[in-house]
Amino acid sequence: MSNEQKLRVGKDSVVIGSVSGDVGDGSVVIGATDDKGNVILNKTMAIGRGAHAGPNSIAIGAGAGAGAIEIHALQEVGNLIYSSGDSTIIQNFKDLCVAINSDKKDKSLIRGLWDTIKSAAVLSGAVNFVEQVSTFIASITK
Repeated sequence: MSNEQKLRVGKDSVVIGSVSGDVGDGSVVIGATDDKGNVILNKTMAIGRGAHAGPNSIAIGAGAGAGAIEIHALQEVGNLIYSSGDSTIIQNFKDLCVAINSDKKDKSLIRGLWDTIKSAAVLSGAVNFVEQVSTFIASITK
């Protein structure tokens, strides 16, 4: 490997395929995956810190979510919370998102924040979304 093809990768970075140079912290870089210079991503995958992908989906980037019913439900609950204007529940939701995406998940914190948020979301009429997110929260706090 020549000096100009050397790869330096930062903390929490993801590199796929043929890439050279410097890749900064938290970056996702996808280079050619075949000998013709094409990038082929054809399998379910989640790439990046805290990324989640459901069946037949690809999520790329920190905290990215694709095709996962639970991620969609969490986003919908978030939309309702932000539209409520309640600064306390908005902060709880932000804290929950940070806790979910943490490498070292504090399960009791996640459960506690979700219990508080769940009550407010049910009152706002998001029962289906709450059930889906509850399944997701249960899966990461086992």
